[in-house]
Amino acid sequence: MLYRKAQVSDRWLRAPLQAPTALHQPLSYISRSHIADVFASQENGRKDISVCFTGHRVIPPQELPALTERLDRVLEALYQHGFRDFICGGALGFDTLAAQRILLMRTHHADVRLRLAIPCSTQSSRWKASDCLIYEQLLYAADETVVLYMRNRYMVDNSAFCVCYLNRQKGGTMYTALYAMQEGLPLLNLAIASDCERLIQKTKV
Repeated sequence: MLYRKAQVSDRWLRAPLQAPTALHQPLSYISRSHIADVFASQENGRKDISVCFTGHRVIPPQELPALTERLDRVLEALYQHGFRDFICGGALGFDTLAAQRILLMRTHHADVRLRLAIPCSTQSSRWKASDCLIYEQLLYAADETVVLYMRNRYMVDNSAFCVCYLNRQKGGTMYTALYAMQEGLPLLNLAIASDCERLIQKTKV
């Protein structure tokens, strides 16, 4: 089942940051009954203009400025290549950074869409309050949110390009990157500056 802002209660729209049923709380209005097999009924018409993002939950502080600048340049290059739909997993670290930069890009490219794919309604139940606040802001600003268990496969299956931040060969990011390659998606690793530059240079006339 797809979850869109149009389906949100009036109370959530009026007070998105204070709603007592916020998604990081155990008793969420997105309950288990909302989680369905989206693979059976997914709107797949945007796949050719969709990019998915995956990365580690911890970004070394000394790497953050350069990574953010590189991500911004790659996002603009992808937009110039025709991509308009951007799918993030909504986790801490790189997922959050990517979603924030996509929303910033949307301020000057109105046709950009942010789609969040989250594994469960209580993803942030053990996060710090400051992280939960950012998470709620992303959920409210996203054009679409999908709640499903196999979110990494969903992101790849509904994309034509994959951007990762991968600097170690283990964990969910590694799994998602390998699955993307297995499915034939072009894969760009933001941890490799030279690869990013090649994509950016291809966009320049």
